Parts: sequence; structure tokens; C-alpha cells
Amino acid sequence: MTAPNDHFSEIVLLGIISIGVMVLMGLAIRDNSAGEASAWTAILMAIINAIKERWQQRSLDRMGQSLANAPPANPPAQDPQP
Repeated sequence: MTAPNDHFSEIVLLGIISIGVMVLMGLAIRDNSAGEASAWTAILMAIINAIKERWQQRSLDRMGQSLANAPPANPPAQDPQP
């Protein structure tokens, strides 16, 4: 099984969701619902954390693919036995 390579669309989707969360958070702040606004802030922080983790996973995936495509290294030279 291979991992999906469409990381950009996942991040765009999370970005669109976060814009919606920010709009709802703004409405909650405008209505002076302090508890509700803090709940939206927690959701927004979770989305930002998910985006950050996805970018880190993307860089790890690219590094692993780069190592997989690299030619094998030559073994170190053996010292002659006395």
C-alpha cells in the first residue's frame, strides 16, 4: 500500500475549514459569548496543529523518497590484518 501524495489538497481543505472557524469565532466574539469564542479558538488551534504536522510529514516523506532513490553507498575500506 502506498501513501497518498496529494498533501497540498489536504492543507487547502484544512485552510478552508479554518476560515469557516474564524468566521464563526468572529460571530461568537461579536455576541460576547466568551466561552463559545474560546471553544472556537481551541478548534482553530487544533486545525493549525494538524496543518503543521502535515507539513512535517510531507518533508519526512520527501526525505525518505530521496533516500530510497539514492544509489547505494560503497562500503568502507577494510584495514589489512597484520
